[in-house]
Order: sequence, then structure tokens, then C-alpha cells
Amino acid sequence: MQIWLDAVARLLQISRDLHGEWPAELPAESDPQFWWIATKLEMQHRDELSRKIEKIVDGEESPSMTNLESWLYHRRSEWAGQLIDAKVQENVVPDASLADVLKWALIRSWHSDGCIALWNNAERGGKPHPEATPNLFE
Repeated sequence: MQIWLDAVARLLQISRDLHGEWPAELPAESDPQFWWIATKLEMQHRDELSRKIEKIVDGEESPSMTNLESWLYHRRSEWAGQLIDAKVQENVVPDASLADVLKWALIRSWHSDGCIALWNNAERGGKPHPEATPNLFE
């Protein structure tokens, strides 16, 4: 199970290395259109952010992202934390490197399901799914 602990530690380290200024592209969270704007921006920046995340995970780059990319990364890390929690609860131990686990959690699963979860979150007005476990990264 050490791989899961290492993955969470790396997710948190990347988060700590990113700057935290509010993205100019996003309105205030109180704006009724906030989550719809966020999902549209996520779609526009998804592929570029995935390329950056892959390079960071592979150790080719240090975390360097725009404010918007940092905000979007944090959404992905929340998603990855939920995935990791689910796999730990299922007693799944991956036969993969840390980099591969992180690419699965932050990129591949995001492209297949996480981005849809973000859209569903927008439809709920930003409220988490009622069956979701609390955010591991708060």
C-alpha cells in the first residue's frame, strides 16, 4: 500500500509548489455562472494541462503553471485523491510505478471520467456528490 501513500504525498507536494492566486479568467465562486465557466475553461485547457502534468510527474519539469492551470490542477488532485481513497478501500495495490499511478489518476482517469465529474459538479451548483468522501486535501 506504500504506493498509495507515495502518490498522495506527491500530489500534495505538487500542490504546495504551485502558486495560489485566483485566476483572472474565473469569476468569484459566488457567481451563479462560476462552475459553468470553470468547466468550459477546463475543456479548453485540458490537453495542455495534461501535457504539463505528465512532464512534472516524469520529473522533466518543476511545477510551473498559470493561475488557471494551478486551479485546474487542484481540481484534478481532488479527483485523484478520491480515486486513491476508493482503491485503498478496495485493497487494490497497483503493479505500476509511482509515475504511472499518478498519470492514471491525474490524466487518463480525468480524461475518461474526471472531466465529466466536474461537469456534474457544475450541474449540482458546485456541491459535491452526496456519496463522496470528504476532500482528502483540505
